[in-house]
Amino acid sequence: FQDSLHSLPIAGNFRFHADHVLGTSLDVVIHTERESDARRAYAAIVAEIHRLDSILSVWRSDSEISQLNAKGRHSASPELFAVIAACEQWRSKTCGAFDTRLGQLIRHWEQHSGVMTIEEPIRQALLDQLSQTTVTLDADSQTIQLPEGILLTPDAYAKGYIIDKALVSARTAVPALKGLLVDIGGDLRVWGQTPQQRSWQIGVRDAFSRADNDSASQVLALTNQAVAFSGQGARSLAGNSHLLNPQDGLPLNQVEQCVVVGQCAADADALATALAAMPPLDGMALIEQLAGYEAQMILTNDQRFQSAGWSTLVQSGQQAHSVTVAGDMPTTVSGPNGVWPAGFQARLELSIPKIAVEKYRAPYVAVWVTDAQKKRIRTLAVWGKADKWIDSNYIWWKRYGRQMDSLDSIARPSRQPGQYTLNWDGKDDNGQPVPAGNYLIHIETSREHGEHSYQSFELTTQPGAPVQELPAKAEIAGLRLSFVRSI
Repeated sequence: FQDSLHSLPIAGNFRFHADHVLGTSLDVVIHTERESDARRAYAAIVAEIHRLDSILSVWRSDSEISQLNAKGRHSASPELFAVIAACEQWRSKTCGAFDTRLGQLIRHWEQHSGVMTIEEPIRQALLDQLSQTTVTLDADSQTIQLPEGILLTPDAYAKGYIIDKALVSARTAVPALKGLLVDIGGDLRVWGQTPQQRSWQIGVRDAFSRADNDSASQVLALTNQAVAFSGQGARSLAGNSHLLNPQDGLPLNQVEQCVVVGQCAADADALATALAAMPPLDGMALIEQLAGYEAQMILTNDQRFQSAGWSTLVQSGQQAHSVTVAGDMPTTVSGPNGVWPAGFQARLELSIPKIAVEKYRAPYVAVWVTDAQKKRIRTLAVWGKADKWIDSNYIWWKRYGRQMDSLDSIARPSRQPGQYTLNWDGKDDNGQPVPAGNYLIHIETSREHGEHSYQSFELTTQPGAPVQELPAKAEIAGLRLSFVRSI
C-alpha cells in the first residue's frame, strides 16, 4: 500500500487513498473529529484487507483458497468456509447464473487471450463437468471438498465480503467514528453520517463512457448501504467481457453494466454478477423478491431495465463523491455562436511518460475549459490528492480552484504513467449545456521534485474541425485534441 491522506473541505473529515489493493485501488472517507482516530480506523481497514487477501485471493499462490484449489480438500478457516458456503447458496438462488466453479474455463480463456477462443470440445467438456459436480461443505468440521478438476474463483463475492469486513473492523477499532465509506475498485459500502450530515451521494458511471474523466449519469442517495458494479471496461478476456456465462462458457458481451444496491457489499457483488448472466426480466424478478435490494441493468444495445424501487434512490442534478455530475439537460443549446452540434464532444488525449529519476512521483494535473474571456466553463480533471498540488498547479488554483464549493467532487489521485483520454460533452460544471463557439482547453502539470508546465488549445466546436497536437513538454509526453462524434 502506498497510501495518502487528504483532509476534506469540512473539518473533521478525512479521505485516504491507496493503489495496488486487491488488484485495484482503495478509497476511504472517514467522518470523525480527530485525525488520530481517522488514522487508527484506516489502519484497521488496511490490516483486515491484508488478512482476508491472504485467505481469499486466487491470485496468490500462498493463499488459503489457492491451497484448496491445489489439494481439492481443505479444513477451512471460518472466513473461507463462510465465503464458499455463501457462493454455493447464491448458485442455487440464481439457478446457476452465479457460479464460482468457472476457474478452469477462465484459465483457458486467459491462456488463449488475443490468440483464439476456446475450442468447442474443450469448452463443452468443461461445461459438462460443471453440471455434474457437487462441492461438499461439512459445517461440523469446516471442511470443503472439491470434485476433481474443479477450481473455485469466488472473486465476485469475496471482494464485497472484504469490504463488509473492513468497514466493521474500522468501527470496532474506533467506536467514536461518525461515518465511513469504503470503496475498493468501484464497489463500496457506506455507513453512518456523511461529512455534510446527509445521505451519501454516490455517482453511477455513465454507461458506454470509457474516458478517464467519466462523469456520473445518476447519483444515488444511500444510507448504510452497499453498491456493486459489474460490466464492461475493467478487464477483458481475448477482447471480450471478463464475465463468462455459466450456461455456455462464453463471454457476456451483451451486457454493458449491472449496478446493485443492497444491505451488504458481498451479496450485492454476487447479484451484480448473476444479473449479467440472467435474462433481464428474470434478473429484475429476482431483485424484486429480495428485501432491501434494487438494481439497474443496461445492455450493449442501450436497452435498460431496473427494479421498481431504483428511482427512489436516484438524486438527479447533484454532485457525487469523486465525480462531477451532469443533470438531465437538452442535448443542444442555442447561443450567440449557434447550437452545440448534437452528438459531438471534444476529446483530449494526453500521455504521461515515466521519467527515469530517483523517487519518481506521478505529476499533478489540472485540465479545464474556459471561454475566450477566460471565464471557467468546466473543470475536466484534477489529479492529485496531496496538499502540495494546490500550490504547484498555481495557474488553475489561483484563478479557479479557490472558487469551487466542493473541491473533493473533482479531485482524484494522481495518474501513473500511461495514455489517458478526457472528454468534454459541451456542458458546464453545473451540467448546463453551453452554445457552440470558441473555447480554450488548458492543461497544467507539475511534479514533486520535477518541473511545472502550462499549455492550451483553441477549440472550435464545429464538425470537421482539424485535429490539433502539441509537442512533449516537461511532465506530458504529448497532447492531441479533436472534435468528434460520441461513441
